[in-house]
Amino acid sequence: MTYHVPVMADPTLDLLVHRPNGLYVDCTLGGGGHSSLLLKRVDEIGRVVGLDRDTQAIAAATARLGADGRFEARHRRFGDVAHETDLQGASGFLFDLGVSSHQFDEPTRGFTIRANVPLDMRMDPAGERTVADLFREMDDDSFARELSKLGDVPKSHIVVRRLRELHDERGELLTEDLGTALAAAFPRGMREKQRELAKLSMALRMLVNEELPEIRRGLSGAWEKLEKDGRLAVITYHSVEDKVVVEVLRSLLGESREDQRDPYGNRPQQDGVWIEKKIVPDEREISANPRSRSARLRVLKKTRGAALGGVLMSVVAVAILGTILVGQVWRQHRFLQQARSLDSLQIQERDLRDSVDLFQARIAAESSPARVEIRARSFGFAPPKDQWRLADPLASRGEGR
Repeated sequence: MTYHVPVMADPTLDLLVHRPNGLYVDCTLGGGGHSSLLLKRVDEIGRVVGLDRDTQAIAAATARLGADGRFEARHRRFGDVAHETDLQGASGFLFDLGVSSHQFDEPTRGFTIRANVPLDMRMDPAGERTVADLFREMDDDSFARELSKLGDVPKSHIVVRRLRELHDERGELLTEDLGTALAAAFPRGMREKQRELAKLSMALRMLVNEELPEIRRGLSGAWEKLEKDGRLAVITYHSVEDKVVVEVLRSLLGESREDQRDPYGNRPQQDGVWIEKKIVPDEREISANPRSRSARLRVLKKTRGAALGGVLMSVVAVAILGTILVGQVWRQHRFLQQARSLDSLQIQERDLRDSVDLFQARIAAESSPARVEIRARSFGFAPPKDQWRLADPLASRGEGR
């Protein structure tokens, strides 16, 4: 069982291992390539823990390194590293992202596009969802959007529609169906068919294994567990995952555009610094290992330790909870005050309407002719006995003519 040669091994370990007696976590164990080199860098007190969701990788690494008491392999998704309580205060975390050469070269794993085998693509052959599950979970529009976003797959709606037809016919997909789906989208042929096949295969693999959410959780969880001066090293191989990694690393350092700033525009105090923003393989390594050509290495150093970070997080959590409770109590008190004020205003409104009605009734009564005559007589006035009507002057003039 052959696994890939560790990429940029020397620069990675030179930057990662800063304390020989520390605890180092290889979050993408694979066949144990990086872990074997880590064991050479740590002393007799140091420890190396390897995580991988691939049971075949765990078996291979255990067979290779299990005799060393400083090494331990764990069947875990690196996205769940935050739940590994005994890794708190680790000296370094290493993420070598992507797919191992073994997974590509083993036809039965269903990653390759060079052999016509069932399309599987599960990192963990014992569980998790397959490509077939995507058709049950996603509609065609959502599926096509994800393929475009993750692999820049051209005419993705046509590709997804053809893949669904093939899946419904047989109940499964074969690796050659990827080429059939692309041919449906490009009936006149494609200039770079192998490249487009690789992009489509990569996008499907990332969807099946939920790679981008896994990266976000894994990097954030590892950062929280690092000790002061601890290192976080990440190796990426294609632009989609590299963009996400850079985004997460910048956010961990408080460099993201979305991070809040103070009223003067200053960023919050950083918990770490860049050691290397980007290292690429040299020509000699690329010549010896062509698959390393697209690799990018980035390394952070944490300047505030996990213990202090945990205390601060606890204080912040208590403060937020207290603020929420106080806010709830204040809002409840304010609501009761407003309810009482509303009741008082409604009572005043009813009294005012009653007064207006009574006043209008009295005005109507006092305005009647009989009532006016009675009041006039009480003041000594009486209607005249004879009433005279004056002639209209204009009418009189007209008659004179």
